[in-house]
Amino acid sequence: MGIPKPAAERLARLMQLLEQRKDRESPVSSAELEYITGWPSHTIRKDISFLAAGNDISTPAGYNPARLAQAINGALGFARATHNCCVVGLGRMGSAFLEYGGFHDSLFTLCAGFDSNVNRVEILRADIPLYPAFKMKEIIPRLDITYALLAVPPDQARQTALRLAECGIRGIVNFTPVMLSVPPGVEVEQVSVLDALGALAARLAVGDKT
Repeated sequence: MGIPKPAAERLARLMQLLEQRKDRESPVSSAELEYITGWPSHTIRKDISFLAAGNDISTPAGYNPARLAQAINGALGFARATHNCCVVGLGRMGSAFLEYGGFHDSLFTLCAGFDSNVNRVEILRADIPLYPAFKMKEIIPRLDITYALLAVPPDQARQTALRLAECGIRGIVNFTPVMLSVPPGVEVEQVSVLDALGALAARLAVGDKT
């Protein structure tokens, strides 16, 4: 049975939280996971039920964090693939990722940056190679890059997303305000600070009325 997308997204986040725990051997209950994640415990148990049996992740006292993280890792295919990513658009937001330390010890490796402004590519200093955007078709397959962080100006977003799909990118994290339409087989995750603030405001408004 396949894992539904919402469940897969929660499991991926849960795996990251479990791997950040200092104590990865003491059992953790679904109630504790509810406290950590904010998701209902019955949703967490349902998500975990999609994992293949035989992973020995459950104990009388709860779930074994290390084994649960390993089971999620295997079920989502993280252990069977490389996860190279690139940043496209090296303006203020895009260039900030060049110094972002969160990639260290994560499942993802930032291995290239691209920008349509050749002068910007030559001036910026980074620990990863930077290329003019016209080299994406050559570099992305060569470095086996699967994911892209899209931080180009809004008027370039749709065209750049289509070019990334043509280059073999399977997943795009979109930091532009433009809603993207991409070919089948390519997934887009929209990241918007305004949307996040709106969601918080909505939850607070609902909470104030209860």
